[in-house]
Amino acid sequence: MFTNRDEVLEKALRIFAKMNYEKASQMEIAKTCGLSKAGLTYYFPFKLDLFMAVADRYVFDTQHSKNKFNFTDGSLSEFIDQYIAGVENTMQRLVRLLDDGNNPSGCSFNFYYYHLLMQVRLYYPNVEQKIAAIFEQNHRLWKSAIHRAKENGEIRSDLDVEETALMFWQMFFGMSFEQSFLQGLDTKKLSQKLHFIYSLIKA
Repeated sequence: MFTNRDEVLEKALRIFAKMNYEKASQMEIAKTCGLSKAGLTYYFPFKLDLFMAVADRYVFDTQHSKNKFNFTDGSLSEFIDQYIAGVENTMQRLVRLLDDGNNPSGCSFNFYYYHLLMQVRLYYPNVEQKIAAIFEQNHRLWKSAIHRAKENGEIRSDLDVEETALMFWQMFFGMSFEQSFLQGLDTKKLSQKLHFIYSLIKA
């Protein structure tokens, strides 16, 4: 029987990702968690409380750069590899959480996660700034790495740091979203694409 708050969050993650916020009733969530409705409301009085707790843990905490990446000082090429490693490790953790043997729509588990993200934007109150902060963290990481590479003469001196950073970030984000509709992000192909961009800007 699931009576632990962490286990409730994990079960609720799967429900919200694979179903959606509006369809998932408190009774259904409680049943999946092995609780009565009263047992569920002991932890989370309202469904929105539970949904926000799921989003806080599995979106905002999980996607925070300090929890996702482990960078060491080095070249831009090494930064790319470390960035991809962080993406891959995070993706594997999320897939393990979402893959409970139940795949009602035959989608990749990456897609279910994006489905959750869309719901967070719709139902989490005043969430735009929290989402923007995650994007900005990634922008800053890329800008810092590119600025350092430019200062060190690793990449061309005529490059605009902001535009170059956006090019890398948008390649990653675009591939992640597109491939979620298929079999999920192929990190080897992502590496090829990002290193190809690197080859174009290398000094």
